[in-house]
Parts: sequence; structure tokens; C-alpha cells
Amino acid sequence: MPKIVVYILFILFSCIIYAQTSEKEDASNVIYFDAILFRGDSLENARLDMYVAIPFQTLSFLRSDRGIFFAKYQISLKCFDLNGNLLEEKILDRTVQTTEYEDSQGLNANFDKSIHSFYLQEGRYRINLTITDLVTKNKIDKNREISVIDYSKYRFSLSGLMIVSDIIEADENASITPFLSDNISNLENGFFLFFEAYNNEQARNVDFVYELWSDTKLIEAGNKVTRFLQKGKNQLYIKIPPLKNLLTGTYYLKVIALPHSSDSIYDESQYLAVSQRTIKYTPTLAGNILENLDLAIRQLRYVATNSQIRYIEEGANYEQKLNRFREFWNALDPTPNTQRNEAFEEYYRRIEYANSRFKSYQPGWQTDMGMVYIIFGSPASVDKRQDYYNPSRVYERWIYTNNREFIFVDNNGFGDFKLLSPTTVTEKYHYNRNR
Repeated sequence: MPKIVVYILFILFSCIIYAQTSEKEDASNVIYFDAILFRGDSLENARLDMYVAIPFQTLSFLRSDRGIFFAKYQISLKCFDLNGNLLEEKILDRTVQTTEYEDSQGLNANFDKSIHSFYLQEGRYRINLTITDLVTKNKIDKNREISVIDYSKYRFSLSGLMIVSDIIEADENASITPFLSDNISNLENGFFLFFEAYNNEQARNVDFVYELWSDTKLIEAGNKVTRFLQKGKNQLYIKIPPLKNLLTGTYYLKVIALPHSSDSIYDESQYLAVSQRTIKYTPTLAGNILENLDLAIRQLRYVATNSQIRYIEEGANYEQKLNRFREFWNALDPTPNTQRNEAFEEYYRRIEYANSRFKSYQPGWQTDMGMVYIIFGSPASVDKRQDYYNPSRVYERWIYTNNREFIFVDNNGFGDFKLLSPTTVTEKYHYNRNR
């Protein structure tokens, strides 16, 4: 087994858009954070490695006199015991620079990446990560609870599990690419689990098997793989094949160490050690989360034709519907060579805004105001007035820069605005980067 070097070539989703509900966090507030527990330099402590990746689109960039775009932010990592006592803290200021305007707008899906460590004794802890944009003072928080064991108490033990998208072996070294997201739906070709095994006995063969659980139900179990372990620390990885037919939700992925045996059957009495982590499965498009595919398809009415929507809806199963949905948006992607699909992001961002702003007797995206906003975006100006003869009737006029205007009327004063002029809208949404 070659020595494994963790080259932090983070593989990440370019961004996350929660398209079907306004109750989720804003896409601009997405950061990536993972915390993996390893044995420390001594047997009595553990090393918690924390991986942080900040998308450029999350940061506010300024332009210097020399034409350099720069952003400044602060990383605050705090470790608390479960009584709320602060045990350790790291505060680091970071500066990100780029000469490319597209980078400063987050259009190239770039990240600022870093690794940090705490050394902890046996116990349970809460880790708090706070990212503060030093330009806008906006803050983003993430929290994790960690259980630390005393590795000296065990003859055999395992570290935490790191999801790895790629492993490259060369000579005596292997480089790994951590995947800093619990959502594995984008890893269509499967992935690896990297971990360390600590063997305090003589060198020997050990069998490893993975299991995928949903609550108390076993969903899938892999075949045994055998590894020869030296005494002491061993760096290992096992391949997890593509996980098929998963429903949207949270799962538990376990790695179980067993005494080497030709028997394919095993039970808990044979376990040498177990390590597990949560993973999520939520279908995605270019990293954008699709929490309700059927609803997302219905919401295509302002960008797709009826025949295109029917074609997607008539997919034989969920997977075929999802593939057709992806094909539709891939054809509209203004930057097909990047991980982002800006047209998709903007369209569903407008739907989310319409749901929060124009909700009436039906969801905001189905109202006349929602329709106009989704297709044409924000108006340049809005004129609102009451009817002189009927004060309960309210008119609202939206004016756009191309001399286009829309007049809505609320006949009862309850915010149920109907499109008065023009009487119909035949145009479809079209992504315009400069709009």
C-alpha cells in the first residue's frame, strides 16, 4: 500500500440553489466544511482535521488601483464541550486575489481552500465554524458534533471516514482528492472512502466491508476486501460503487473491520472496529440541489414549451425524468465548459423570489406577477395607485427599460393582482448575463 498524500484538490459543487422552497438558506451563503477524526501523535489524543472551502461567489470583492480584485474574510474555529465551555479557538484572516473579473463574480466556480486541526482528548465536542466577510461583515456559521475516543484503549481502531472522489497512485505515493459535501448524488461513478486503521498487534490480514443504512434498515452491503496491515498506522481506501435507486434523504455509511476469513457471513460479535458517517442523496443539476423533481418540471412552464414539458414528464421512471430534465437545462447552459449553469440558477432563483414576494391564493410562481417577474426579471420602476372611484381596487404598473410595461389590478385589496394589460404573455424566459 503506497503512502497516501492528501493533496487538497477539493472537488466541490459549484454552488447550491434550493429551488423549490423559500425556507432554505441563500445560495450566496454556501460554504463547504468537513471534519475528520484521526489518531494524534500520541495514543491518548486525537487530531481533528477540518477542511474549509469558500466559493468566490460567497465573498465580496473590491478592485484595487492596480486592477486587482481582492476579498478579505476571517475564519473562526471554536471547540466547545457539551456544557458550552470554550476549549480551543483558531482565528485566521485570509485574503483572496484575482486578476479576472469573472473570478470576482464567482463565474468560474473557484474556491479558497484551507485545512486546520485541533488536538483533542477523549470526549464529546461541538465544533463551530464562522466565516466573516471583512468587507460586508456578513457571517456564515456551520456546526458539527464530534465524539473522540482514547485510541490507547483499543487493540484495533479506525479513524473517521473521508469521502474521496479520486485517487491517483504514482510510485510509492498516492494523492487523494477530498469531496467536501455530504451529498453524493453527483458522484455518478461511485467514490472512495479514505480512512486510517490503527493496529496495535502484529501485522496481519484484515477484512473490510461497507454497509449503507437508512435509519435501522440495511440498504446495501459490499463484498469483503482484504488488506494487509502493518503494526501501527495504516492508510487505506476502499471503492464504493455507484449507489443505485436511492431516494432523496439521509443515510449512514459504515466501514466494518473483521478478522480475515473466507466466510462471507459475519455478525457484530466479529467486529474489530466500526466507523461511520452520514451521507445525503439529493438529485442535482451542475451542483444545484433538486429537492422536488416533479415540482421543478411543472415550474418549467415559463421557459419550456408544453411538448418539452410533456416529454420530460413522460419519462418511464424517476431516473429517466431526471436525465431529460438535465438535458433540457444543459442545452440552455451559457457556460457549458464550467460546473455552473447560470440560466438554471437564475430561473429558479426568480421562482423562489416569486414564491416569497407574490404569494396569493396560489403559489407565487403561478401568479401573474410571478410569471412576469420570472420571464422578464425586476422592473426598472413600479407605479402603484388606488382607483379613485373604488379605493379597494389597486393598480400596479411595472415599467422595463425597453419601454415594455405591464399593468396589474387587485380588485379586492387582498393582494391578488391579475394582469390587466397586456392580456397575455407569449414570451419565454431567456438568460441574459447583462440583465
